[in-house]
Amino acid sequence: MLNELVASIYQDAWDAEARGEHVGWSTSIFPQELCATFGVPVLYPENNAAGVAARHDSPRFIATSEGELGYSNDICSYARLSIGMAHQMANDPNYQPPEVQRMPRPTFLLCATNSCFELLKWYECLSRELDIPIFMQDCLFNYTDEKPAKHWEAYGRSQIEHNIKRMEEFFGKKFDWDKFLEIQKISVENARLFDECVMMNDRNPSPLNGFDLFNYMAPMVVARGRRETTEVLLQLKREIQEHIDNGTTTFGSTPEEYRVDWEGIACWPNLGYNLKTMKKYGVNCVTNGYVGAWSLHYTPGNLNEMAAQYMLSSTNVVNTTTMMGKRSNIANHFQCDGMFCHINRSCKFMTYHMTCGREIVEEKSQIPVVFFDGDQADPTIFNEAQFETRLQSLVDVMKANKEAKQ
Repeated sequence: MLNELVASIYQDAWDAEARGEHVGWSTSIFPQELCATFGVPVLYPENNAAGVAARHDSPRFIATSEGELGYSNDICSYARLSIGMAHQMANDPNYQPPEVQRMPRPTFLLCATNSCFELLKWYECLSRELDIPIFMQDCLFNYTDEKPAKHWEAYGRSQIEHNIKRMEEFFGKKFDWDKFLEIQKISVENARLFDECVMMNDRNPSPLNGFDLFNYMAPMVVARGRRETTEVLLQLKREIQEHIDNGTTTFGSTPEEYRVDWEGIACWPNLGYNLKTMKKYGVNCVTNGYVGAWSLHYTPGNLNEMAAQYMLSSTNVVNTTTMMGKRSNIANHFQCDGMFCHINRSCKFMTYHMTCGREIVEEKSQIPVVFFDGDQADPTIFNEAQFETRLQSLVDVMKANKEAKQ
């Protein structure tokens, strides 16, 4: 069901391009309810980059960004992959897109700065490369642990309203507020269902292996406002409950000896090796904070609440004490024995949170926190030997802690 849903979204975009209609590319946490109301297909370069990287096809696009265009390998690998793909798309008559999750050329861009502020420059580069406009949703950073002031929400709302007016002009059609309300209801319902699925993994043993959640967050990224996503999540919830009732798990036959909170984005090019090595040591990542970025809960029809949710959704728009305090609470709820943190070369601000907030977790949750180096799309950064060595060190501490408690 999940594969069919994603395939249909890509096909809708290709069909729109064939008809000469608009197709958008969007950052992962832009208010997708807007274009869904206009009925305009939108694809997501971050989601696409993850799929391309997982299928080991990222190096050729990254090489274009670095070798032909001169972009530094210090910037986000999603950005390098996406800009390299856009450059080939715009300039190479022999361009061959990835066989899996091919993306048609966009006519506009949607950019929200809640995931990270590098997105702004990335999408400016795409806009220049493809000569198309950007619809912006600027998201303020929250420096305190308190709920932001009313003017903060008003700023987010004003941008949503401004984007609606610009889109009416660009698409040449009026915004349907009744349809917008229905899509909001679906989006909120899907966010609730996804949260319920995530929380069901707190059983011991957990019904899912931790990387299942990375796969199932896909419809939350690309189709949160669609009824098909509701059906996928309801089916997923039924399957998780079946595992719970039967005492089974997708972790396989290996006993779940240690439960960890995996922090950071997945190492998409190395996902198979990560899972295999963790199973070897009986380590299951039963939760991860990254998948919660699409947990957007607001009252349908309330634009202030919707704007606030989009400004607070990502870990990269809140301060370190807020983020790592939440991570500690999650680790406690899921009865984690440790936290395994992906020091992602691409996502430097998330890495900053983890390195600077390590002591918060160790103090509040009384569990070890161990780092390993990697990247979300660039396979040259990851080292298998280092990953296993760091995992071994985490297992050693978790084992000692368990023995001390016994």
